[in-house]
Amino acid sequence: MVVALAVGAAAAVAADAERGWTDGTVAVDAGKIIAGHPDTQTIELPKAVKVVEPTVLVYFSPTCPHCMAVAAELQGLHERLQAGGWGRVLGIASSRSTPDTLATFREAYGITFDILTDTDRSIASAMAVRSTPNAMLVRPVKGRQVEILDLWYPYVPGLAPLVEGRARGNIMAVFEPGPEGQERYLGTTYCGTCHGQEHQSWQLTHHAVAWRTLQRKDSTTDPACVGCHVTGHEQPGGWNPDDVDSVLVDVGCEACHGPGGPHDGQRVEASTTCEGCHDDKHSIAFELATAVPLIDHFAAVGMSDEQRKERRMALFDGSAPQELVQFPSGTNVGAAKCLSCHPTEHAAWLEGPHSKAMHTLKADDKHKEPGCVRCHATAKQAGPAPTELAGFHLLDSVGCESCHGPGEAHVAAEGGTDNIEGLGDDCPVCVIEAVCTSCHTAEMDPDWNLDEALPKVKHGAK
Repeated sequence: MVVALAVGAAAAVAADAERGWTDGTVAVDAGKIIAGHPDTQTIELPKAVKVVEPTVLVYFSPTCPHCMAVAAELQGLHERLQAGGWGRVLGIASSRSTPDTLATFREAYGITFDILTDTDRSIASAMAVRSTPNAMLVRPVKGRQVEILDLWYPYVPGLAPLVEGRARGNIMAVFEPGPEGQERYLGTTYCGTCHGQEHQSWQLTHHAVAWRTLQRKDSTTDPACVGCHVTGHEQPGGWNPDDVDSVLVDVGCEACHGPGGPHDGQRVEASTTCEGCHDDKHSIAFELATAVPLIDHFAAVGMSDEQRKERRMALFDGSAPQELVQFPSGTNVGAAKCLSCHPTEHAAWLEGPHSKAMHTLKADDKHKEPGCVRCHATAKQAGPAPTELAGFHLLDSVGCESCHGPGEAHVAAEGGTDNIEGLGDDCPVCVIEAVCTSCHTAEMDPDWNLDEALPKVKHGAK
């Protein structure tokens, strides 16, 4: 069941502080959404538009990619409205639409709702639209006059439940269970209509680009990956691999808090879901205390548009810091300490490129610049990179602990698997590549490729 955070404001602030979160307001936009469009307005539609029941007027273009992205969702909305006797969807195609493009659009998305073509832009003028897709919910008044109940300029994926609730005259009705009483997933966009601050802050997390990371690796059909990059995997009403435009891609609100319907106020401890994906194979030394501040539900509060845009762009291009792929604190003891127990691996390291990394800096006379040495030598302590040369094991170049984490506890215990990062069984993208790309960045090493690089540093695990 979904979380409906029924706690007082003071308790909420205290809980946020305990998590390391910014102060914010839970469901800050709920009152506005429940109240609906603030100003009741009546407009007159052209004669061609006949409204005899609550109608969602959707202004679109059949070749617009944003319109195509919401087409299947709008068709589903139309079917539900018709089945419940609550109204219908009526498509208004832009003046440049042709019979061929509309036919292709209908066939591609199984569209059964009526579509009118706005040949003279009179409908666009009446609706005051300037882009696509836009949606307006209206009901008949008298003659060609209709009352605007609400509008969505622009209409974005995931708004269908909100529109349905408006058409039904009860916004909370969409939280009812799905068919046969199953819980109903609604999508992150819908959560964001009431939880505006939380949604805007979620967009600044790696959860919000989880699906994109699979797209970049062409892994969207890999069963070993998709479950932790979508919402409601293998759950009734959850992500469906056959729905190419699903609003349940990425790790959305409902992945942690449960399906949006029923939204009944029963508290679910979201932290219990974390380790289902953040296990030893996909994270390094995962700890809730470290992870929870990274999903600050109010991080966007107080940030400027430019700051949010910068963070979003870094997430999309893969350059944003991957805080969960950080080694725990500890002392790096040096490659010589590894030799006594791992002679085969040590010998392979000596023959590989990592042991010679400092030599490449000397050739360019950059071996005394800490900013460059950071990726060509092993720091003496795990954590932030040293700002002085004395903070590095310079003779080791890129030693064992640059990839496996601090060996202090491992050496003190005379071995073990729970006190060092083995990497061998880890996810090659979630962990291994993420470790590598802390230095092999697109800027510094644009031609770097994991599949080509790993054989060059191959060594058996003993």
